[in-house]
Amino acid sequence: MENAFMRWWGCGAFEVILGDVNIAFDPYLFKENLEFAEPIYDYIFISHEHFDHCHPPTLQKLCQGDRFKTLFVNPGCVHPVLPIDKNYGDAAFERDLPITKYLPADKVQILYPKHLDCSQAISRAFPGPSELDLGALKVETIESGENSDPHTPTCGYLVSHKEKDISVLHSGDMHVPYPALKNIQGRVDFLIHMKLGLTEWEGPNHTQNLLDCLDLIQPRYLIPTHYRTDSASDPIPHGTWPPNVTDVLAFIEWIREAAGDRTTVLPFTAGTQYEVEMPAKKVIWKWNWFNTWTVPPWREG
Repeated sequence: MENAFMRWWGCGAFEVILGDVNIAFDPYLFKENLEFAEPIYDYIFISHEHFDHCHPPTLQKLCQGDRFKTLFVNPGCVHPVLPIDKNYGDAAFERDLPITKYLPADKVQILYPKHLDCSQAISRAFPGPSELDLGALKVETIESGENSDPHTPTCGYLVSHKEKDISVLHSGDMHVPYPALKNIQGRVDFLIHMKLGLTEWEGPNHTQNLLDCLDLIQPRYLIPTHYRTDSASDPIPHGTWPPNVTDVLAFIEWIREAAGDRTTVLPFTAGTQYEVEMPAKKVIWKWNWFNTWTVPPWREG
């Protein structure tokens, strides 16, 4: 069985290369990564309308060509809540929305969450689909919750490849877990996790939120994202959203210690492509050798 490949591009941007079908979540590229990006994806999924998740320059580059089929978005990417400057501040601009200003409308499809956060205690019914059968792929949606209006929800996506029996859940910027996540319990191989437990500004229960999420979903693997791995080499330019951590390795160890035996933490570095051995679904860790000299400096002269 052909191996899979995964890459975290920084922020919430993530790709999964499966060979027969390739997907990307919230692509957000800059400089040479954007310049040399190729439209290799069949489907692209956008969790919400903030500029670091729904990025018009990146989408214009990737949503084209013979291979590309559909950009799936939450409703706010096409019907943003107004006034935008009040609801999203610097995170979205009226000139950038709707995304159909930049892409053909027939290439964009709105999805609504199937599994909802009911803490708002209101009745909600959505007009569109919340799951899809895309041939090789099955797609199911969850509510993400980042600055969403109750009737303009944000989306996380559980995408499963039927033949390869591999699944990826991109949770979007979900800050607080909720009971309905138990509906996908045990069906997630790779959880692309962003905001739960990453920052202290969420309050004293930020670690418990992460643990509650893991208990509800029970993913096989957890890939932490949306933080800066290295200010000098991170694919996202310095100062454009992702928080820095004082010590990346210590941060990963903190998550691993907190998670305990709930899951296996995978410490991806932004910008690096990782090979996933199939059907075992194990990441292959590799060495890259760089020789900086041919003769040891202490032997010169």
